[in-house]
Amino acid sequence: MAKKLSENELRRQAVQALSESLGPVDALRFLALVSREPFDYQEWRRSYFAQFNVDECSKKSAATTPAKCLEDRARRTTYP
Repeated sequence: MAKKLSENELRRQAVQALSESLGPVDALRFLALVSREPFDYQEWRRSYFAQFNVDECSKKSAATTPAKCLEDRARRTTYP
C-alpha cells in the first residue's frame, strides 16, 4: 500500500501532474477555473466513471505496475 501523502506533497504532485499534462499556462487556467466556479465532485465522478466497467478497470489496473507508472512519468517529464 502506498504511503499517505501530506497535503503539501499531494498539492505539489497534483500541480506538477497538471503542468506536465497541460503545460504551465493551461494548468493555471484550470486551477483558476475550478476555484471560481461551483463544482460538484460527486456528480462529476458519477458521470465520468459511468463510461468504465469494473472488469475493464481491473484489467488496466492489473497491467499497470509501479515501475510502468514511473517509466511513463519519466517519458512525459521534460526539463528546461
